[in-house]
Order: sequence, then structure tokens, then C-alpha cells
Amino acid sequence: MRFTLTAFLPAILFFCSCGQSIEEIEKLPIDEKGKALYENNCASCHGVDGKMGNSGAKDLSESTLTDQETINAILYGNEKGMPPFKDQLGSEENITLLLAYVKSLRK
Repeated sequence: MRFTLTAFLPAILFFCSCGQSIEEIEKLPIDEKGKALYENNCASCHGVDGKMGNSGAKDLSESTLTDQETINAILYGNEKGMPPFKDQLGSEENITLLLAYVKSLRK
């Protein structure tokens, strides 16, 4: 019996999808949003605890960036390969909640 990749593509896409949509996150209680935003947008490179460093990502537990520097990195990415997340985050409130969560990972 011979199978092609296209036969399994819908299942592969379903199981490899990236977490919750921004619409789903918006419905969460405020105390869960920062973590959900982090898990959706940051954890694949920085790790759940901020220490993974996949693809050269910085260890967030050792970050000394100011709040504004962190926000700029989140929104606009950087020249070292981090992509911008401005369009994925939705509101300014989400940016503030994500910043607070990222800071909570620091030592």
C-alpha cells in the first residue's frame, strides 16, 4: 500500500499547529494571558523557562534589558535573527502582559 504526503497533510498541519490563536488568548483571564502569549510566540526558541536558546535565542533568565529594550525586541525583532512579533500580539495590553511574563523568567 502506497501513501503520499498530501494524504496526511491535514493531519500533520493539525498536530503541528502553534498553540492558541490570539482570539482564544483574548478570552483568557488576565492572569493567564502573558504566559499564553509567551508560549505561543516565544517558547519555541527561548524554551518554556526562557533558557532553551534554540537557534541562538538569548537566555531570558539572564536578560539585563530594560523594559523598553525588551518591548522593542518583541515588537521589531533584532538583527541576530529574532523575528518581529508586533502583528501577532494584538493589543498594547498584550505587549504589557508579555513583558511582565518575560521579566518573571529572570533570576
